Amino acid sequence: MKPFRQPLLLLFFLFLLLPAPSARALDADAQRNFERIAALSMEALTAEARESLEAKYPSEDWESYRFPKYVFTSESVETGYMIAVKEPGILSGVEAPGQQSPIPCYCFCDAMGHKDLLHCFLKKGKPGGKFDDHAAGCNICYGQAMLAFLWSELGATRQEILTGMEQRFGHLRQQVNP
Repeated sequence: MKPFRQPLLLLFFLFLLLPAPSARALDADAQRNFERIAALSMEALTAEARESLEAKYPSEDWESYRFPKYVFTSESVETGYMIAVKEPGILSGVEAPGQQSPIPCYCFCDAMGHKDLLHCFLKKGKPGGKFDDHAAGCNICYGQAMLAFLWSELGATRQEILTGMEQRFGHLRQQVNP
């Protein structure tokens, strides 16, 4: 092998060892923002998620989704369902290739057959199908949807989102299974 190719080959192998961008942790500012979002009240969480949705989808025709009446019981519920129809991969386990970890719902709806958070909003967790009314009456479900969306917008990895959910809601499971 020619001498000048060895450094290039070494750089190539070092590049392969670097973590993929999706596996990188949040920087210090993003981590502080992640924690700030985790501590928001439902009202502040809703306002921030709604603002972020409107900025990301400024000309979205929300009426075209034909949300059932129960979606309009509060701005928080409505925002959760808007996230479910526009960002279903964030709430399920299929956000991107290689990221198959579902976001569990912490309200125990797995007993109803829900396999991930998306099932709380959409029947059988299927985008483009029928809506499920469960999330409309559950502040845990729509709260989790807004957290997942905002954390994802920060650039949080799936694992960071899962860890954040466990930190925020894990005590609910511990209360039932001491």
